[in-house]
Amino acid sequence: MYNQEKVDEFVARSEDLAKKIDKEKAFLIISKEIENCEDKYLNEYITAFNFIRYEKVLDWIESNIHRTTNIGLNWGHLAASSYLTWSRAEKWLATGRPLSLVALDALMFCTTVGERLNQSLWMRQIQPKLLDNPKPEIVAARLQEYLQTDTAHRTKTIINKIIENLFDVRL
Repeated sequence: MYNQEKVDEFVARSEDLAKKIDKEKAFLIISKEIENCEDKYLNEYITAFNFIRYEKVLDWIESNIHRTTNIGLNWGHLAASSYLTWSRAEKWLATGRPLSLVALDALMFCTTVGERLNQSLWMRQIQPKLLDNPKPEIVAARLQEYLQTDTAHRTKTIINKIIENLFDVRL
């Protein structure tokens, strides 16, 4: 049986921890607990990493994405809040699913302009951006190229949204 209270307690503990100790120590403690959690809790437990906003979380994602088959927005949310770079996102696109789905969701979060009304309060506050600031034309071209290998509805929708964000236009 799923225990939401267990998840809520872990996330609350992690938030408190992130406020009290440095990122590296918090990362080690949180990642150890996530490594030991049952896979059914993984998608919720990873939200604890958002509190530390640490680029090592991106390596952790690469090493642990295999533990889930349901790649929800929370993975992209986590990548975006962990200082994603275009070079890393491009690498994940080249790797294919599931990392490419994380990259696409993260790119959507990192390119959103305006009020972000459909995003979490957290995303509205931190307003993540790609650290290496690639030219919009480069990102758009690579995404169009990726669309040739992954034509799923989710992929098309998110790529259209990213391109819309990049050029601040409606497609």
